[in-house]
Amino acid sequence: MDISSIPLLAMLRGRMTYFTERQRLVAENVANADTPGYRPKDLAPFRFRVSGPGAGPGGAFGSEAPTVMSVTHPAHQRPSAPEDVAGARGFRAERTPDAVTTLDGNQVSLEDQMMRMADSRMNYEAAIGFYQKSVSLIRMAARGPK
Repeated sequence: MDISSIPLLAMLRGRMTYFTERQRLVAENVANADTPGYRPKDLAPFRFRVSGPGAGPGGAFGSEAPTVMSVTHPAHQRPSAPEDVAGARGFRAERTPDAVTTLDGNQVSLEDQMMRMADSRMNYEAAIGFYQKSVSLIRMAARGPK
């Protein structure tokens, strides 16, 4: 079995790729902090792509539509629209103006960019930790009892 076919590891790799790209955009924003008229960019929030067995057409359970949550009590949170669940790998930068605009039209706030950088780094490190732990559990299961 190929390790890349395990859905959990594929999702974690996708998350790490997302935060790598986000870190690159934040670095680009910081590099252009003195560029007149520059507007900072960021990525849309990360969402896992629903795929694999039982996740859609032809899944393991034979469903023809994506699985959605149902609301069984009025106090429950409403489920996301199906289009909110899709699209993890097609990262695209979005213009996100910060709260500050200088006289030359630059909208980069270094404080905000540093917060985004720290957030990306912490989430990336958490994903790496989960990935390493998952791989070590797979190795332990593959070894079997001693």
